[in-house]
Amino acid sequence: MKLFNKFLFLGCMLVLFVAPGCKKQAGLAGGGTILPMGGTSQKTGWAYNDPTRGFFNVQTEYQGKCPQGMVYIEVATTVRGQNGDMLSVAKNNTKKRVASSAFFMDQYEVTNLEWREYVRWLQEVYLHSPDVVIRALPDESVWRKELAYNEPYVREYYVSPAYNDYPVVGVSWKQATEYCKWRTDRLNELELIYAGVIPFIPLNIVNQKIQEYPDSAKNFVFTTKGARDYVYFVNANYEEFESEDGEALDFQPDYKAYDLNGDGEIGPNEWNVVLEGALYDSECRLPTEMEWEYAAYGLMTEEGIYDQTNTYPWSGTQMRLFDSSDYEGEFMANFLRGRGDPVGVQINGTLTVPVYFFDQNNYGLYNMAGNVNEWVKDVYRANVTTIEEINAYRGNEFESDSLYAEEILNKHFAYLDPALRDSMRTVLIAERGITKTGGDYRDFKDGDMQSALEGDSAKVEAVYKDLTPIEKANMISNTARVYKGGGWNDRAIWLNPSQRRWLDENACRNDIGFRCVMSTVGGFEQKRNYSNDGYIIR
Repeated sequence: MKLFNKFLFLGCMLVLFVAPGCKKQAGLAGGGTILPMGGTSQKTGWAYNDPTRGFFNVQTEYQGKCPQGMVYIEVATTVRGQNGDMLSVAKNNTKKRVASSAFFMDQYEVTNLEWREYVRWLQEVYLHSPDVVIRALPDESVWRKELAYNEPYVREYYVSPAYNDYPVVGVSWKQATEYCKWRTDRLNELELIYAGVIPFIPLNIVNQKIQEYPDSAKNFVFTTKGARDYVYFVNANYEEFESEDGEALDFQPDYKAYDLNGDGEIGPNEWNVVLEGALYDSECRLPTEMEWEYAAYGLMTEEGIYDQTNTYPWSGTQMRLFDSSDYEGEFMANFLRGRGDPVGVQINGTLTVPVYFFDQNNYGLYNMAGNVNEWVKDVYRANVTTIEEINAYRGNEFESDSLYAEEILNKHFAYLDPALRDSMRTVLIAERGITKTGGDYRDFKDGDMQSALEGDSAKVEAVYKDLTPIEKANMISNTARVYKGGGWNDRAIWLNPSQRRWLDENACRNDIGFRCVMSTVGGFEQKRNYSNDGYIIR
């Protein structure tokens, strides 16, 4: 009996000590548990972020960030392609079922005010290099017409406060892409300032430093790509950044929060951990054509199923609102009703209207039809039958093997000795087999004679059969970019989100603007419980 009691006591103690660990592990397996900072490995038992009984510093808490001015677009499987009256327009968007990961998207098109903010930053930082600013300015002459008096728009549209909230135009695809990169950098820089990771440095001081040290400009101008080097340099040399009165910046990082091993210093690996939690998950960019088209419709689903489709970003096929509200009979978008009859002039006295003028679609997005067309990320091809079914996009240009290897080293071995770095790059390429990552895939399987898969002449002829000469010629142009949505000078047919046209990436017009998106990282993890026979218990 005594022996039995002894075993009973040991069994109870084992339950007390083991059960909590099992409960945590079960919770983690469900996909919804987030380990707190200072947690313990569920697989080894070693502590995280604890120098007394652990070796691994890591961000164990995660909270996604919605970028300023954007809304979340939760994407379901959908059908992309021709969706409207089959009139005499290019049949260049064949229907196909596709899916996309979720993303954030600007509620409004980028405005004149927001573009002037961008140019002002460039003027302050690159005061000594006005060519940088000149390249960023919109082309205000896009308003000029040989037989029209549009000089007030040429002089005032971009610079006047009266047009602050109007969409910026005269911006090429390349300029829009550069704005997206700049916006990513400014979002992340502000996050790090708010988190006490870096100090705010006045732009005139930044300009002064990059003139004094032109070969080390990356140490003084924050970029997301160079964030690790920038943070490490600024925190090690913040006294180099003098204020306007000649005094060093009064700044100290939050050692209590960021000195994870408690040695009185914040080393490179610790800064890497800090950045993992402070920076945005992804970068601002132009939307892919698939993302833009999906978001424009604003269709709502019930458990992933659509009960209807739209011709425009609103329900119905009419250009006016017909219901019992106070707004019945009003236009739904800014477009050209007929010859000499622009809606914007009728309702606002202007060709374009403010970006918030018309009602939003079901996703909270404004002006996804009319007002101005919008650049998307894709290279144009008249043939869209050959696309990926998930996250479709044509336009990939991957970095070379050596650059890709360099990115891996920067991510995991930020401060290797240069000689050792060269050796490790060779290991990555030669031994790990990181090859064929580089390449230009804008022509990939696009059906033209130069890049037709396996030289199948029958497939090529089938693709070319119904195309116009312009479309045929354009199939091998890698600088032709897609724009969508219809503008203030377009007829209603072009307001259908499935319609697509192209313009060279270096060109611009007075009816094309843009908005940005940002990919999401991770997802909404929900635990699923299964019964013994395999069915999901809800």
